[in-house]
Amino acid sequence: MFLNKYIRKSEKIADYGAELPAPLFRREFSVEKELKSANILISGLGFYRLFINGRDITRGALSPYISNPDDIVYYDSYDLKDLLKKDNALGVILGNGLQNPYGGSVWDFDKARWRAAPQLAFIITLEFTDGETRVIESDTSVKTADSAVIMDELRRGMFYDARRETNGWSESGFDDSDWPFAQSAPNPRGEFRLCDVDPIRVTEELAPAEIIKRDGGFLFKYAKNGAGTCRLKINASAGQNITLYFSDQLTADGGINMDPISFVQSADYVRESVQKDIYICKDGEQEFVPFFTYHGYQYIFAEGLEDSQAVPETLTYLVMHSDIAKRGEFYCSDDTTNKLQAAMLRSDLTNFFHFPNDCPHREKNGWTADAMLSAEQMMMNFAPERNYREWLRNICKAQADDGSLPGIVPTGGWGFAWGNGPAWDNVLIYLPYLIYKYRGDKQVLLENAPSIMRYLNYIEGRRDSDGLIEIGLGDWCQDN
Repeated sequence: MFLNKYIRKSEKIADYGAELPAPLFRREFSVEKELKSANILISGLGFYRLFINGRDITRGALSPYISNPDDIVYYDSYDLKDLLKKDNALGVILGNGLQNPYGGSVWDFDKARWRAAPQLAFIITLEFTDGETRVIESDTSVKTADSAVIMDELRRGMFYDARRETNGWSESGFDDSDWPFAQSAPNPRGEFRLCDVDPIRVTEELAPAEIIKRDGGFLFKYAKNGAGTCRLKINASAGQNITLYFSDQLTADGGINMDPISFVQSADYVRESVQKDIYICKDGEQEFVPFFTYHGYQYIFAEGLEDSQAVPETLTYLVMHSDIAKRGEFYCSDDTTNKLQAAMLRSDLTNFFHFPNDCPHREKNGWTADAMLSAEQMMMNFAPERNYREWLRNICKAQADDGSLPGIVPTGGWGFAWGNGPAWDNVLIYLPYLIYKYRGDKQVLLENAPSIMRYLNYIEGRRDSDGLIEIGLGDWCQDN
């Protein structure tokens, strides 16, 4: 009965030809009596950042999750008791996320049935010591306005105009009299579910190892190849435009190479639409960290910096991934083997954002065989089982009525005609088996058994006249 009143700013949907600002939402409320407990349940379609009295309390980046909202609508729960005072304000900023993933057109995400403007639902429950309970829900009394985020897209990046910031918008007493009211929106079709995964967090900060001046800008080189965002720190004048390009490769002449991270081999497309952040400065000292997106990179090419601004403190690499605990260690007397182990672990984490991803720069997709092939060493080195179990729920939801599975999860329907097959589909069997094998958890077997049996019935029917199964992708990394 909760999360039943979705609100959004407008019916318009951002696209390459129509960049729309991320919406802000705010709702003030008072607490007149002593609290026994205070809790909020919140769902953002796609991503959200939650503020209480001006404080960002969001549990992790890209919250609540990356999912097909026709299958599962995730929400988060927060304890607010120690954050509230007499006069309070709730503030939320929404990003497109997978609600509007127009940058994923190669996999038909731009054609997804659910595609729409970002949406929000919340319910605040206040329990007082005198026994009274008060409930505050998202409804059309919530106020909304445009934010300083003028474009955001999971794969594409973020554009931010600091001159458009609204100071104090998430604090009580802010004058929102000229803000319009939010509009109601239809409930999404997916199952409501509390998100139970290890969140995405910044785990390391890296200063540039080298800064090189090149035609048009400065190349910031870092010692590690990974995934995350960056922190821009600068003293600037209003209107200075800084454009950042992110990649893990350099060209033959030492420039940043954007071509390998795009499926469309057009220079204009790549420079405009892949791993690019823009920050338009306000006056004075300022910091900015992109959100609602992340990048796979080792190099940043920065356009728009003055010579005096090209210093190590200007761009700090914020390494990010799901904050899964480490469970195992491996060392031996062979230095090469130890380096291979270290590289493997870095690759594991670089490609783990809520669930295993195939790459953090170009695709950001949950390819099933990629996850299956790495699962055993992941279970020996880390504790990914919470995130695996949640992703398995999405895999089961993505299963077609005939029992077949797509090659990527989540999906809007792409991956059934190409990109799957037994070598990839067995993620449905292998992940539960490994969780049981290494953690002794039988419940995960029971949870996935119905989908496993449906798949076995399906694949039995795909035998050819010789009784063999020869469909879908095989080894994708075979020698040519």
